[in-house]
Amino acid sequence: MADHFTEIGRSGLPVWGGRPHADPIRELQGAARYRAFNEMRLNDPIIGATLFAIEQSIRALDWYVEPRGDARADFVAQCLGDMSHTWNDHLSEALTMLPFGWSWFEIVYRRRADGRVGWRKFAIRGQNTLHRWDLDAQGGIRGMVQVCPPRYEPVTIPIEKSVLYRTRLEQGNPEGRSILRAAYTSYYFARNLREIEAIGVERDLCGLPVLQPPEGADLSEGSADRAAAEALLRRVRNDEEAGVLVPPGWGFSLAGGAGQRAIDANRVIVRYEMRMALSVLAQFLMLGLEHTGSLALARTQAALFASAVSAFADIIADTFTRFAVHRLLDLNGLPAGGVALRRSALNPLQLDEIGAFLERMARAGVVHDDAGLEAWVRSLIHAPAPMDRE
Repeated sequence: MADHFTEIGRSGLPVWGGRPHADPIRELQGAARYRAFNEMRLNDPIIGATLFAIEQSIRALDWYVEPRGDARADFVAQCLGDMSHTWNDHLSEALTMLPFGWSWFEIVYRRRADGRVGWRKFAIRGQNTLHRWDLDAQGGIRGMVQVCPPRYEPVTIPIEKSVLYRTRLEQGNPEGRSILRAAYTSYYFARNLREIEAIGVERDLCGLPVLQPPEGADLSEGSADRAAAEALLRRVRNDEEAGVLVPPGWGFSLAGGAGQRAIDANRVIVRYEMRMALSVLAQFLMLGLEHTGSLALARTQAALFASAVSAFADIIADTFTRFAVHRLLDLNGLPAGGVALRRSALNPLQLDEIGAFLERMARAGVVHDDAGLEAWVRSLIHAPAPMDRE
């Protein structure tokens, strides 16, 4: 008879040396994965704008602990306000899960003045410091093994004392999946084309340098004449210090000039940039750059982007509730059931939209004038409660 309490199979995640190797591209495996995504987020304007838009949208939300009025929720809210860093600081660090797929925090507790256990801080453990994952026989995460300056010695941070944010879960991969993963190939080609375009523009503006050697010059490989000629050609620039010193007997000229490019690289670059934005539903950022796009299309695409941002905010709220809030309440001997971190809506309804909706519902007889409905409307428009009239 099978043991119903014993796990038999495994997720199938390929792991070597404590690091997942699920990605088919070698440059995105192991330690190289961090370097690739770090370069993308720091160097590409489209990716930078997308990450900035997501981060600022989430940081602008109102975060609170519910149920409001519950003593346990009030205690958790006090602990959030008593940390050595702000909640917004934590959000900024937590959202590094977007480019890297995951972000890890060690929970550091402290003894409060009232004798209870509170949070001192949530200390980020950088993705670049990951040495390997400590996994059990079934692939479950037991901890993160970190190696970082100044000691460069392996230190294991147990999962019981940590919070791990991941953009998504696939085969139990502790590193999640970067939201930039689908944009990697487009970024690779766009980056190379930008460099080629810049070189081409420079050549077009100043022309292709041509050096005519005198009769009898030795242009064999490794000769002094050839080395001098190559050095001269490499130094040619059309800038405020333009000028060429040509040795006696040599001839110098510029072939071609502006407008000689056969390929419009910009169109290809924009196509790859559009694909990068599309991979994270941020293509609305590109509207207008090519003199195309409508307001209705922009709203539709922005709504899709807002849905994705809301999902990331929910990941933070749910993960923090389960692995930080509930553990804190358990440490203080308090029941954790029903207490959770929550957030406000990403895109609150406009006042005219609320009014038009209620008017249509009232005409249809669906809604009626009652205290509950009034309280709901007041909460939507952030209006104060009605004053009692004597």
